[in-house]
Amino acid sequence: MTEGQVQYVRQPTPAFPSISRRLGESGKVVVGIYFSADGFAKRVVLQQSSGFDRLDKAALDAAITAQVTPIRRPGANAETMYLLAAPFNFVLN
Repeated sequence: MTEGQVQYVRQPTPAFPSISRRLGESGKVVVGIYFSADGFAKRVVLQQSSGFDRLDKAALDAAITAQVTPIRRPGANAETMYLLAAPFNFVLN
């Protein structure tokens, strides 16, 4: 993922819940990740649900571990937060 000059340093990789696999749950989750200017995920919010709580939680849990390259914008300071959308597709094979 890149947005401008922002790139993942640590890409979030959600684990597909085994019970979701057994139950045939699949779908797309979109998570909003708030990053600090130094590139660390500080907060995550569900922007689009898959319709399955387990998949949504797996995406949120993975997203909070993300790290991107430091974000440099005019007027930003240590308290500035940046929101990036991260889609996760849970697909059964």
